[in-house]
Amino acid sequence: MDGLRRNDAATLRALYMQHFPTVCGFVLRNSGTTRDAEDVFQEAMTVLWLKAKEEALQDASDPGAFLFRVAKNKWLDHLRSAAHRHMKVVHDERLPDHHDEADAGLEQRIVRLRGVYDKLDEKCRNVLDRFYFERKDLAAIADEMGVGEESIRTIKYRCMMRLRAFRRAIAGEEGNNER
Repeated sequence: MDGLRRNDAATLRALYMQHFPTVCGFVLRNSGTTRDAEDVFQEAMTVLWLKAKEEALQDASDPGAFLFRVAKNKWLDHLRSAAHRHMKVVHDERLPDHHDEADAGLEQRIVRLRGVYDKLDEKCRNVLDRFYFERKDLAAIADEMGVGEESIRTIKYRCMMRLRAFRRAIAGEEGNNER
C-alpha cells in the first residue's frame, strides 16, 4: 500500500499486470468487451488509490481481492443500469445520425433519474440499493437494519411511490410531479 500512497509507477504497473487479466476475464464472461474491462479496472484502481491515500486500507489486505471486488461491483452496476438494458446490438459499425439523438435523450433521462433518486432520503436509497442493486431479499435487509421485514416492505413501497410520482420529471415532461 505504501507504493500506492507514493504514486509509484512500478507499483501501479505491477498491480495492473497481476490483476487486470482476472477482471478482464470476468467482464468478458459477463457480456463485456476488453475496453469495458479496461474502464472498470481503471475505476477500481482509482478507488484503491483513494483508499490507500486515505489510509482506509490495512497494509495486510490483498489489493488484488479489493480490486476484483470493486471492479465486479462496478460491472454488475453497469449491467443493471438503464442504459445497458435499452442498449441495442448493432452489427454494422456505420451508425445513422438519428441514433446519436436517441442516445443523448436516453442519457438526459438517466441524468434526470439520478437527480430524482438523489432527492430521496438516505433510508430510501439504502433500502432500494440493497433490494435492487445488491439483490438482497427484504428479510436480509430487515436483519441488517435491525427492523422488521414489514417495516422494510413499507419503506420500499413508499420509496417506489415517491419515484413514481417523479415519473414525468424523469421523462422530461413539463409540469413535473415533484412533491
